[in-house]
Amino acid sequence: MEIFTKDDLNELIKLETVGCICVSLYMPTFRTGRAEVQQNPVRLKKFLKEAEERLEKIGLKRTETDKYLQQAKALLDDSSFWVNMSDGLVVFLSLDYFRYFRLNIPLPELVVVGNRFHISPLLPLLATDQRFYVLAISQNLVRLLRCNRFSYDELDIKGKIPLSLSDALQFDDIKGAEKDHAHYSVTKLDGGSVAIAHNAEVDSNKNNLLRFFSQVGKGLQRDFIHEETAPLVMVSVDYLFPIYKKANTYKYLFNKEIEGNPDKISSSELHKLGFDIIEPYMLKQQDEAIRQYIKLAGKGRTTDILESIVSDAYHGKIQSLLIAENQQKWGKYDTFSGKVEIHAKEESCDIHLLDFAAAQTIAKGGEVYVIPGSKMSGDISAAAVLRY
Repeated sequence: MEIFTKDDLNELIKLETVGCICVSLYMPTFRTGRAEVQQNPVRLKKFLKEAEERLEKIGLKRTETDKYLQQAKALLDDSSFWVNMSDGLVVFLSLDYFRYFRLNIPLPELVVVGNRFHISPLLPLLATDQRFYVLAISQNLVRLLRCNRFSYDELDIKGKIPLSLSDALQFDDIKGAEKDHAHYSVTKLDGGSVAIAHNAEVDSNKNNLLRFFSQVGKGLQRDFIHEETAPLVMVSVDYLFPIYKKANTYKYLFNKEIEGNPDKISSSELHKLGFDIIEPYMLKQQDEAIRQYIKLAGKGRTTDILESIVSDAYHGKIQSLLIAENQQKWGKYDTFSGKVEIHAKEESCDIHLLDFAAAQTIAKGGEVYVIPGSKMSGDISAAAVLRY
């Protein structure tokens, strides 16, 4: 199962040019059932045929459409690709670009051809109130999960973050601090083995842990959560969190105390533990964004005019963007003149304007919240708080 991240979004946006034709394919997939699973490649074949027809409709020759779609067509006969499917599949194609994601969220049946990739069905994964990390930590093992409400991805931290206290003891700054201890023994802690000094007092072991956690925190911020605002949930036994908190410099740290060994908890259970802690915070964060919009309304710091939102998002002016869920707004945006056209229904080469505004806001450091329609007044499809 793959996680669609802000880095992936930025990669897609870089391909967004006037001369670039981008194909986005969305389809729900079956996980189980022999007859149902066999429909997955059949459905993709159908969508690729539709994409081919749309590319030809805008003037491409058959040989040109084959170049666009050849890598995706190769998946049809790749039996290994269809073994571990999730709830949905999204494929992004351009002349020199090919990426796919198997995602644990329901996806619509959708084929979009335009001068940018279509990401609005992925907004629940990208919205600010969805992302979080889970750090499962003991003296013997460190694991890091990047999560959203629906799925998780266990990250490879080897070489970037110490994997255990004994691993951290190999680091020069910690090893040097222990030169005064003449002997070490192997002691069982949390179900595994770590090196601790003979005759070392509790304070000495706490000092080792503090240095260990400092290395973990630095590695996290350097390689994984740099410039992030996503919550980080630490899952550990109760006595470790106060020590980690002293070494921590990340603003959005939460903890989940557990009994027993966290090393034996599965990744899926860690995801659930993390989400149970974060869900109230997510709802509070969303409500706070709504309150901020109401507070600043009428003071020149907000707008609910879609044309302004599209342009402001492109120019990086939006601090937070509230989008009503399940909204469709099609049209065109000329990045040179700043002109925005809104159409009653999708026309040739249209873009999804809310999709565009959300992508631009996230890529330029703003926050995006997907809001239930009942919390958006009147016929407003989006509202924004501006940086200035």
